[in-house]
Order: sequence, then structure tokens, then C-alpha cells
Amino acid sequence: MLIPTYIQPISPHYFLLTFSIHENVDQTWCDNLASTIKKHNIKATIFFSGEIAENFPECVKTFPSNVDIGSQTYHYVSLLSIPDYTLQLKEIQQGKQAVDNAGNLNSKLFKAPYGTTDDDIYSLLTRSNILADFSYNNQYNKYYDGQFIKFQLKSYNGTNNTAEFFHNLPTNDPIVINFDSSTPVNYIDNLISKIKSKNTIFLDASELTGLRLTIRNEGMA
Repeated sequence: MLIPTYIQPISPHYFLLTFSIHENVDQTWCDNLASTIKKHNIKATIFFSGEIAENFPECVKTFPSNVDIGSQTYHYVSLLSIPDYTLQLKEIQQGKQAVDNAGNLNSKLFKAPYGTTDDDIYSLLTRSNILADFSYNNQYNKYYDGQFIKFQLKSYNGTNNTAEFFHNLPTNDPIVINFDSSTPVNYIDNLISKIKSKNTIFLDASELTGLRLTIRNEGMA
């Protein structure tokens, strides 16, 4: 029997699980999601609206240190529906401040509600001390050397696709799997169980970008 002298290694899938928390949430949902993330010993990234963070601060605090925390405006409103730049800036900065205050952290991570932005987004984020932007389905932007630079990724809705679908995707770009707080945690738990394998690596936004995006116990430093 001939044994091949070289077997090409299988490229791993790099998954970034993101959760948008802006409605239909309570402390039990947050606690259950945190427990699921701890059980599977994986990394994840969670975006809170400022209003939810302010009303449910323990939701922000319940997640372990391997989870990045970001903001998504205060009222979870499309930035393009706000005609004034100053009011857009206020919406972003108040959202970040509410999240930071709730979690006693300094978050440098943003996702625009509904994925709607324009060319002002880079100025708005720079003035808000935000270093990474995950507002889009085919890219993320990170601040480097005085400007935001685009990097490719692929983004999918976690409730509309199976584990088999994710395993069959090409491995050339990081894969973002998006959920929101309307998704039952037992569904999330089940999907993670089926996706996990020796060829899957779960990242948080900090690891993907190479930036420290959630600074805990430092507030608005």
C-alpha cells in the first residue's frame, strides 16, 4: 500500500460571532448567552445600543473578558436619517459613553444600525475615539497610521443558515456570523455546537483587527 508523503493541510475557518443587542432583551437572555459562550470557551463580539446599555447595565457586565463590547449609536437609529453632522456625532458619542459607563470599560468598536453610513463615518468615528468599524457585510475598517483602512470579510445572518452552510464556505476571508437579541439562546448554543471542529477558530474583533478594542475597568480613559 502506498502512503502519500505529503497531505495538504485543511485551511481553518475563522469565525467572528457578533450579537446586536438593541431590543427584546432582558438580563436572563444576556446571562444565558454569556453562559453559552463560557461553556464553549469561544470568543465573540457584542454590540449594544446605548439605550439598552443604560437600561440594562448588568447585561454589559455579564460577559467574560474574551468577549469584545462595542456600541451602535444611542437610540439604534440610522445615521443617514439624521441630517446634521453634529447630531450624528452626538448619537455615536452618547451611545459609546452609555456602553462604557455600563460596563466600566473603554470600547473602541462600532457597528452602524442597519449598515447605513456615508463618507462622514470615518470622521465621526475618529472624533469618537473608535478604532474599528463593523458596519458592513463585506468589509471591516480599522484605524491605522492616521486613517481607516478596509479589510475584506464575509458576513451572514446566523439564523438563516445551517452549520453545514458555514462549513462549506471558502476559507480565504474571515466569516462573520450575525445574531441579534431576538434569537433564542438555545438556537445559538446548538449552532455553535455544530460549527465547532478542529478546523474552526473563533475570533473576537480585537484578535481579527490586531487592536485592543475593549479596555476593561478603565471607563472613559
